[in-house]
Amino acid sequence: MREFIWKQSRYKLFLKRWGIAIILEAGYKILSETKRPVQTEIIQIADNLYFYPSLQPWPESEQLVAEEVLCFCKGLEFVRSNISRAVENHPCLITLRSIHFSACDMQNEALIACAIQWASEAFDFSMPEIKAVFDNTQLPCGKYIYDFSALVQN
Repeated sequence: MREFIWKQSRYKLFLKRWGIAIILEAGYKILSETKRPVQTEIIQIADNLYFYPSLQPWPESEQLVAEEVLCFCKGLEFVRSNISRAVENHPCLITLRSIHFSACDMQNEALIACAIQWASEAFDFSMPEIKAVFDNTQLPCGKYIYDFSALVQN
């Protein structure tokens, strides 16, 4: 089993009144074909693709609640075929070591987008198009509306 390969990423979305910025560090490692992860905290995203949240304690990292972790995993799920190609279909474990963002300028959908961006950088594939618009009619301060439809895999 190899060591983790770490990659930092910065996700930013600034279209109108306020923006979203996420700085994260995540890593991945290729697992042996015969040794699958068995820890209860490990989330299976797809065949041969696993996620383990290993966030450092605050202040080195924000802490994510379960729904936020699942959003990050959803982003990885959207690009699972790209990841699988990059690791030549070997079992792969991804872990999130640190993440920083302003809680008052945050939407869970941004975690999907930042996971996709990190994966595109870590596994060296083109960042898929993620459309977003700002809806200022959403109270109290507006909201970003993300469109992930181009990423839906059949």
